[in-house]
Amino acid sequence: MPTLDDFAPLRAEVEEELGTPLDALANDPIPVLARPPQLSETRPLWAVKVGERAAVSAKAQWVEPLQGVVDRLGHEELFAVFGAYEMARVTLPDGVGLWGPSWYYVGDQHTFQPPDDNRPVQLTPEQLAATVDFDVFWHCQAKPLVGFGVFEDDQLAALAIVTPTFESTWEIGVDAAPQARGRGLGLAVVGAAGRWILQNDRLVLATTAPWNIPSARTLRSVGLSHVLSDMIALTGPFTVPPQPLGFPYPGAEVYNHYPNWAMNQHILPRQ
Repeated sequence: MPTLDDFAPLRAEVEEELGTPLDALANDPIPVLARPPQLSETRPLWAVKVGERAAVSAKAQWVEPLQGVVDRLGHEELFAVFGAYEMARVTLPDGVGLWGPSWYYVGDQHTFQPPDDNRPVQLTPEQLAATVDFDVFWHCQAKPLVGFGVFEDDQLAALAIVTPTFESTWEIGVDAAPQARGRGLGLAVVGAAGRWILQNDRLVLATTAPWNIPSARTLRSVGLSHVLSDMIALTGPFTVPPQPLGFPYPGAEVYNHYPNWAMNQHILPRQ
């Protein structure tokens, strides 16, 4: 299976964004490194795990207290919701929450295998602004280079956008309308977006979370490979992920393991 080393341009840009060579990543102990000031302005914390090695890059005033947190955690604990809670002990008093882990899936012209599907239509940024209800397609709010949509009865059913996350590697964001999920429309628009990225001589990137089973299955089905996991800082309140999405297979019944009274009653609605 391809690794980050197989996508050399992306590896170099990850090192640039992290502010340190990936050779600085380690397993025990995981280092917490001072983030260059110019990087801290846009992303005050970025934790990265590649294989069994990891590092946390954070603004200078957080380094010492974060190292005390990280020293108590293994990399599996750190790159989990538990790790977000523990690191937020340091960052949240400064108005910064933690989110993650997210999984990075990458492909190139040799590995990306889009479906043969002619339903997606290409949309310009101007058409997207005039067409898309971003309360529904909320993963597609970033400033895009282009979009690809599937319409049913003149209504947008699925959408993928392309954003230039890195110079060498452009990212796909995707959403399907609630009534359209589970019918392969997300796969169709991801395939169209990935083809367009490769035609523009870039690597294909998409990210998802461990609890988003349908998304991870879609990305793997088009030949994208998991190469990196990360935890990121989000300015604002502390937010938590939902329960797992999807099913083991169509028609499988899925139940809450915990009773309703044992759920966290203190989680507030999305703002």
